[in-house]
Amino acid sequence: MEPIKYVERLNEKYRSLGFPAYEWTINTEAPLKPLEKALSASCVSLLTTSGASLKDVPGFDPDARNDLRLDAIPAIASEDDFDINDNYYDHSSVSQDINCQFPIQRLRELAGNGTIGRVAPRLWSGFMGRIYKRSAIIEKAKAFAEALAADDVDILIAVPACPLDHQTAGLVARTVEETGIVTVTVSTGRDLSVQVMAPRTVFVNFPMGNAFGRPGDADQQSAILKDALSLAASGKTPGELVDLPYDWGSEIPVHYRETTREFQLQK
Repeated sequence: MEPIKYVERLNEKYRSLGFPAYEWTINTEAPLKPLEKALSASCVSLLTTSGASLKDVPGFDPDARNDLRLDAIPAIASEDDFDINDNYYDHSSVSQDINCQFPIQRLRELAGNGTIGRVAPRLWSGFMGRIYKRSAIIEKAKAFAEALAADDVDILIAVPACPLDHQTAGLVARTVEETGIVTVTVSTGRDLSVQVMAPRTVFVNFPMGNAFGRPGDADQQSAILKDALSLAASGKTPGELVDLPYDWGSEIPVHYRETTREFQLQK
């Protein structure tokens, strides 16, 4: 099945509301920091833009615009500890199984069997919604990179959830990589990832909100996570995008936030 052309569809959607085409970030080169130790000795962290928050704190604004909130999530958090608040993708799967988009249990299992050295003490949720202020993303990402370095992180896996999140996550990954931490992005929007050109990307032709597969499919989730880590460990081409060979098995649904011109002008 051909990947969905999100850029084309989104541009047409907003043209129909009377807006000019959005000026996407388009990069032609990418930073790259090779992994200098074995994957089995590496410390790994995760970033999800899925609107996941711990139940004991206020949830994310589901219609967030230019919200740079970033929550630290203890690596020992239970899969049942999360609420999901994000209107920009279909989060029904993530609400059933957080590992569809934030594979915390699968990452702990890979640490347990020696595939990776250890899980970082803090995982991360944020950079969600529609963030149009790209310079602000980069400044926030620099501070984020400092937090990752404080945790001795070797690899960051970034997992965008909605179309504009793919641009945001790419900018974050590029900034973090420039500080010397290896990054890999798990994308479900191929054209979005091609144009922002994160340092390394694996593309899964699945619906947004299902970057690691369907709820409860631990084997699929683990396989995709290992593929991402493999590229983080071995990728030597700046901006490389690897198409993973998984088949969703049916037509891929597309979820767009229902909107009006008036609602958009509020941003």
